[in-house]
Amino acid sequence: MTTPLQWLVPFDGSDHSVRALELAIQEAKARHDAPKLLLLNVQLPLSGDITRFIDRNTVNDFHREAGEKMLDAAKPPLESCGLEYAQHILVGPVANTIVEFAESKGCSMIVMGAHGHGGVSGLLMGSVATKVLHQTRLPVLLIK
Repeated sequence: MTTPLQWLVPFDGSDHSVRALELAIQEAKARHDAPKLLLLNVQLPLSGDITRFIDRNTVNDFHREAGEKMLDAAKPPLESCGLEYAQHILVGPVANTIVEFAESKGCSMIVMGAHGHGGVSGLLMGSVATKVLHQTRLPVLLIK
């Protein structure tokens, strides 16, 4: 029995991540063996100065709600495309979390925007995209 294909689509609600999702859907639908799309929103951890005064459940609720808000933009195209998909929200360093998640789920490819809502960006592409390219052995399709 073969493992079904899975493509990871990191999603932060930016125009680039929306275009990456649209292309992933288009390419997946064109395949005979359409992959499952795994959308991942990565939330940055809150500073220890903040979490020292707020209980863990409140922090977890904050990250979940922020992630769900970001993923809301992905729902219409996903629900209408007819492809299997799943949405995930994780907390951690963005690039590392993307790579570790893709590898842990056995993804065959990462489809992501070249720029997102990250802070400092690289000269030609975003710093998160640059880090993902350097940290993974998986194919990465960057969408600008």
